[in-house]
Amino acid sequence: MATETLRTYVQPWHCDEMGHMNVRNYLGMFDDAAFVMLAMIGHRTDAKYGWADVQHTIRYMDEASAGTAVVVRSALVKLGTKSMTVLHRMHDALSDETLAEAETVTVYFDLEARRAAEIPERYRTALEALG
Repeated sequence: MATETLRTYVQPWHCDEMGHMNVRNYLGMFDDAAFVMLAMIGHRTDAKYGWADVQHTIRYMDEASAGTAVVVRSALVKLGTKSMTVLHRMHDALSDETLAEAETVTVYFDLEARRAAEIPERYRTALEALG
């Protein structure tokens, strides 16, 4: 089950000289969706812990041009001890056609030790509830 994590609009400045949204802006929208998902489970980065993406796999299915309303839905694919894999799918908000998807591997990160840490149970439970 996927949860809506972002609803936005493709602005002209998101687009490149070919008239469709530039790849760097897809990643930005997926990143925004990831932060919304983290907020939904109650996480706020503090001086000790955060989350760090370690892998992105992005697939582009159709063009998004200026004026396209988009929605991103995110779903937990895998939950490990120190990492999670999330699939973010971007859809045209009007037609529901899939425009792109990003599978992201993210680790829970100890900001002092600068390495992955175990995901606390409160976040694990909240992630599993999101589905």
